[in-house]
Amino acid sequence: MEQPSYYSILTANVRYDKELKANEKLLFSEITALSNRNGYCHANNNYFANLYNVSKTSISNWINHLKERGYLKVEMIKDGKEIKERRLFPISTPIKEKFNTPSRNLYEGNKEKFNTPIKENFKENITSMNTTSTNKLLADAQHSFQEITTLWQNNWGFPNGIAQQDLTEWSKEFGNDLVYYCVEFALRHNVTARGADPYLNRKLSDYRKQGIKTVQAAIESDQRHEQQMSREYQQKSGSRKRQPINEGLPEWFKKQQEEQSNKQHYERIDDSGDPMPHD
Repeated sequence: MEQPSYYSILTANVRYDKELKANEKLLFSEITALSNRNGYCHANNNYFANLYNVSKTSISNWINHLKERGYLKVEMIKDGKEIKERRLFPISTPIKEKFNTPSRNLYEGNKEKFNTPIKENFKENITSMNTTSTNKLLADAQHSFQEITTLWQNNWGFPNGIAQQDLTEWSKEFGNDLVYYCVEFALRHNVTARGADPYLNRKLSDYRKQGIKTVQAAIESDQRHEQQMSREYQQKSGSRKRQPINEGLPEWFKKQQEEQSNKQHYERIDDSGDPMPHD
């Protein structure tokens, strides 16, 4: 198995957990790097043992401890009774018994969060985000880079190496608050995990062209854009008037009209004193 070229991530929960050994933290970081491609790590204990020059028993103990601490989810893929593959899923928020909170898998995403009315309300009203209260909350919010990555992880899964690099560069250029706003904006517009990085790249590139550096300026720009889109939609809808249908006149009606015209012609001749036509 080739060594990955992706970034690895060592979350704050793991990094500052005093119950974990240094090697266990290093193993967790390696698992995140191996999870970039498929959303999970399928390397076996032999691979890690050779990588760190330790026994497979040590690797097994490290994995079990990470699992016990709530940082890993382990799934066994079976074919009948035979185990075909083991999958290791890093978890961003570990299980804390004193809080009795469930763990969250980085790759499963937070399925409940965006089944809430915020997603449905946007579908119902394209200008739902234009309320004064929402704008004020977004404009006044202050976010860390960790909050950006957590928001991404909880909804789109673990960001791959390209996305991680892009998030880092965007945060340096635009600031954490504006990048966080863009991620939320993309989620409200139902952007999928596959399209998240390209969508954010286009949006932030547009902000760059407009010279936008703050959340408030971004909100105002997005409002103008959505209002323009709404006007264009209404104009297109209004221009779709039903065109009159030109149907050919039936032969019997044409003949009737011709006879009526001839009758009126003869009546005008009679009134003038000219001779009437013979039958």
